[in-house]
Amino acid sequence: MATWLRLFWGFFKVGILGYGGGPGSISLIQTVAVRDFHWMDASQFAETLAVGNALPGPIATKLAASIGWEVAGAVGAGAAVLGIILPSMVLMIGLFQVISAHRRNTYVQGLIHGVKPIVVVLLVLLVVEFTPAAFSRQRWLLSAVFFAGGLIAIRWLKVSPVLVILASMAGGAIFMR
Repeated sequence: MATWLRLFWGFFKVGILGYGGGPGSISLIQTVAVRDFHWMDASQFAETLAVGNALPGPIATKLAASIGWEVAGAVGAGAAVLGIILPSMVLMIGLFQVISAHRRNTYVQGLIHGVKPIVVVLLVLLVVEFTPAAFSRQRWLLSAVFFAGGLIAIRWLKVSPVLVILASMAGGAIFMR
C-alpha cells in the first residue's frame, strides 16, 4: 500500500472513531502514528502535540497535517488531513439531519449521553501515556514547576491558555535546552 494511502487510512479511522473532537482524538492519533504505523516514537509525538497545541486551529487536523508532512511531504499532509476530516464532514451533515428530526427521542439522548464517558476515558489514557514524555527524568522538577504554574495560571488566575503556552515555550527555550 502506498504511503499516502496508509496515511489516509490511518487518519480516516481516527476521523471515524474520534468522537468528541480533537482532544478525544489525540490518543487515537497517537495509537495510529506511534503503535500501528510507527511513523514516529512517543517522544516525537509528544513534541508534535506540544507544538500543535501552541498554534491556532483544531488539534486533530494540525496533527494530521504535521505527521503527514513528516512522513510523505505535501501529498502525505493532504492525504492525512483529508482522511481525518472526511468522515466527520460526511457524518455530520447526515447525522445532523437525523438527530435534528429525532432530538426528543430518548434513545437518541441515551446514545449521546452513553458515549461521553468514553471520551473522558480517551482523555485520561492520553494523560497517562503523555506524562512520561512531558516529565523526562533529567528535567522532571522543572517540568513539574511548568505544570503547576500552567495549572494555576489557567485554572485559577484565568490566564488565556495561548499566553500560558507561549510563556512555557519561552521558558522552555531558556531553561530546558
